[in-house]
Amino acid sequence: MSLEWLYSLDELKAYSLATRQGKERLETLLKHLPGMLEAVGLRLPNEPRVLSLMVGSCIEGIAFAHHYKAQVTCLDVQKRLLTIGAKEARRRKLNLRTVVGDIKQLTKHVTGRFDLVTILGSPLPHLGIFAFDEVVSRVRRVLAKNGTFLVEQADLVFRILPNYRDAFVANLKPPVITVHHSFNPKQGYFERLYYSKTKNRLFRVYLWSPWIIEYVLKKNGFSKVEVIPYVSPYTAIQSYLFTART
Repeated sequence: MSLEWLYSLDELKAYSLATRQGKERLETLLKHLPGMLEAVGLRLPNEPRVLSLMVGSCIEGIAFAHHYKAQVTCLDVQKRLLTIGAKEARRRKLNLRTVVGDIKQLTKHVTGRFDLVTILGSPLPHLGIFAFDEVVSRVRRVLAKNGTFLVEQADLVFRILPNYRDAFVANLKPPVITVHHSFNPKQGYFERLYYSKTKNRLFRVYLWSPWIIEYVLKKNGFSKVEVIPYVSPYTAIQSYLFTART
């Protein structure tokens, strides 16, 4: 499935500032971002350097630039969404740049050191554990001394599996039907077929749980890893915040 089609479905519209849901998510994050950092005991230096990964249209990057006068770099594979975010940042006169690139090759796309690297909004279902392991190793290379890696992710094992159904309607306008296709226990993902009136695509979802993320962070040399429960102010869904420091 193309990411562009996937992000047009109701449940993912909140990652694009071209949608009503995306604008609402930005306003929510602008209101609650300081509380999120306070919850994990994170204090940023003046005009911090922030690298936001898997950002869609840079909603969290805009929030960091707004609140902390941060120098923000946003990295994502979706050029169209990054363009939307960059336009909004210019409108707000914020210090934000966008980079189109694969997160697994982030050291090829960004240079310098960052006080904070983030993956927010629970986007890890796009990555398997082996890819995330590779990403974490590269995040360590771009973190400044005393820098922090901040990750937000819901427990998909707990959230999805109890309510998993073989078939259901994922979006009502236009109708999109999703049907279970297969499960890969070795690599930890399931695949679903998505059908609309004009197209069909196969989409892969990787399962994540807090202990998996904590393990990968510690495996890559982060000696101080903390995990706290956190309820997303926008979705009101239970998630977790992970802070990792070297």
